[in-house]
Amino acid sequence: MNRENSLAELEARIHDVSLELDPESMRRAGYRVVDWIVTRIAGLREASLGEELPREETEKLLREPLPEQPRAFEEVFEQFARDVAPNAISLDHPRFFAFIPSAPNFVSILADALVAGTNVFAGTWLESSGPSQVELVVIDWFKQLLGLPAEGAGLLVSGGSVANLTALAVARHAVLQDEVGNAVVYLSDQTHASIDRGLRILGISGRQLRRLPTDSAYRLRTAELAEQIRHDRAAGFRPLAIIANAGTTNTGAVDPLEEIARIAQDNSLWLHVDAAYGGFAALAARGRKALRGIEQADSVVLDPHKWLYCPFEAGCVIVRQGQLMRETFRILPEYMHDVAREEREVNFCDYGVQLTRSFRALKIWMPLKTYGAARFREIIDQCLNLAEYAARLFQKCPRLAIVTPPSLGVFTFRYVPEKLPQDETEREGFLNRLNERLVERIIASRQLMLSSTRLGTRHVLRFCVLNHRTRKEDVREALRLVEQFGREVERSNAS
Repeated sequence: MNRENSLAELEARIHDVSLELDPESMRRAGYRVVDWIVTRIAGLREASLGEELPREETEKLLREPLPEQPRAFEEVFEQFARDVAPNAISLDHPRFFAFIPSAPNFVSILADALVAGTNVFAGTWLESSGPSQVELVVIDWFKQLLGLPAEGAGLLVSGGSVANLTALAVARHAVLQDEVGNAVVYLSDQTHASIDRGLRILGISGRQLRRLPTDSAYRLRTAELAEQIRHDRAAGFRPLAIIANAGTTNTGAVDPLEEIARIAQDNSLWLHVDAAYGGFAALAARGRKALRGIEQADSVVLDPHKWLYCPFEAGCVIVRQGQLMRETFRILPEYMHDVAREEREVNFCDYGVQLTRSFRALKIWMPLKTYGAARFREIIDQCLNLAEYAARLFQKCPRLAIVTPPSLGVFTFRYVPEKLPQDETEREGFLNRLNERLVERIIASRQLMLSSTRLGTRHVLRFCVLNHRTRKEDVREALRLVEQFGREVERSNAS
């Protein structure tokens, strides 16, 4: 067979198969999806918070062989709406007060759709000069908000965990030239677990962590911190970094950042501030006051998918000396020479782990421009006020005891029945078991969502206000349900 016949046969085998729908079908499907989203958001307050199914039930609903033949989009979408969407918890529900809520605004949802529709590769300037400039602008807005210097650099990532890992990788490279033997890191007993995970990935073991006690407000004790650093230096260790918290998950506590910054500077240590939860409180006057000292950090982590109301995934890491990010991560293989640029035209792949990365900045840039920073400031103030309002209402209830007061939208409490064991140890165990059952009852109701944690030996319930949709009536309804379920658990405990 000659080459021309072979080429003709090859051409005959190519049938121009595509996944494209016709424009009208695309519009019809898109309108259906947008209508569903709008209806869902409009009905959130009256809806259940969602369901958690056992694996056996989800297998029955969704397990199937790889589909070989096509089905109509409407049919597939109906299965999603019927069998998938209801079987998840709505973190954007106005009565979701557990963990750290996330309630994306509608403009950011549309922005995410635009990102998917354009499929920008945001790793290099060559392929995304416009989107990259938007990300540079967003990072600059965040630096200005926190008072960080203009020479700082940043990166949008999936969330706080990857942001923490990225910042700590820069610290390891800048301070230790990546040699972690004999290095030690200082953190409090309230530090988020993502720090431990990130340090482990970076080769820093649990034996190299100095987990220090916190004070009565669950803030890092600076006297113990300074003494531990002196002790470690005398023992021949290499202190690397101090991890400070700007809004802990347990209680919303903010470590004394100004004092910690002085200790870090005096000892030539890297100061990393995990502000994934609390950082955007700096938009409000109370938040700026609570976060005073954050502007002295060597690296900071923020989560726009929390208090900036973006859809998952949106995290941010900012490093004070921006060139250190590039020094840590930049590698230029032969297949990347076409996209190499000087520092002014930023290749974001040189600043973190990802080469292929999406245009995350759009869902931050677009709502900030649409609503304006003033609206976000008002909402953050409203959340802080609602947390204070909730705590005062709870305090009036004779069966509820506030354990930690509101801090950046979080407070903790316990249900305390009238009759308690006389023995102190027995009483503590009794209260812990009762409050464990109470949070189980609350979660099972799907009318309200709270989470719990342990503070020392005490099992406590957390109340976190972070949703721009939450209103005073949602707080009052939460109190009513907590009291109702508390009485039910108390009665079942007595019977």
